[in-house]
Amino acid sequence: MTHFLEIKCLEKEEEKRIIAEIEERILQKKKEGLLTEKEIKEIGAMKLNPLPDIQDVQSVYEDIIFKNKQKL
Repeated sequence: MTHFLEIKCLEKEEEKRIIAEIEERILQKKKEGLLTEKEIKEIGAMKLNPLPDIQDVQSVYEDIIFKNKQKL
């Protein structure tokens, strides 16, 4: 399998260990018949969207949290 994941906050050795573990789980599921080669390729082709940053989400909730306190 090609490198499909980059974890910038980890050291390269730790990143390689995690990738190897993921690849092993994928191969195990393939052997058990839970995943087909086509499904593995489809999953690999999916584009992952980053999680929203808390600073982006905070503005959505900020008014709700402090609205009641401001009225008192």
